[in-house]
Amino acid sequence: MADISKRFGRRHLRGTSSAWVRHHRAGKLAHEGTGLSFWFRPLTAALSEVPVDDRELAVTIHARTADFQDLAVQSTLTYRIADPARAAERIDFSLDPDTGTWRAAPLDQLA
Repeated sequence: MADISKRFGRRHLRGTSSAWVRHHRAGKLAHEGTGLSFWFRPLTAALSEVPVDDRELAVTIHARTADFQDLAVQSTLTYRIADPARAAERIDFSLDPDTGTWRAAPLDQLA
């Protein structure tokens, strides 16, 4: 998650190298990329942060065989978001400008 500090009515966002950040100021793109650090005003900023590192998801598949036996297969799915700009447009990765946490649960939507 982004680290946001407060100073004199402005905020400073310090991103990590594994998170892609997009900052819109008054409807126009101001910053975009991984590992960014910048100052912003919370009332005019729209922030989104997309993780671009490898993520793992546990998957269980249930099936029934021809002789009516229940079968459960456990697996781990590893994924990475290749196009974070497109993912930010389709899923709500928006950040709260005061705390730096996601407003929704985007990783649950991906799962």
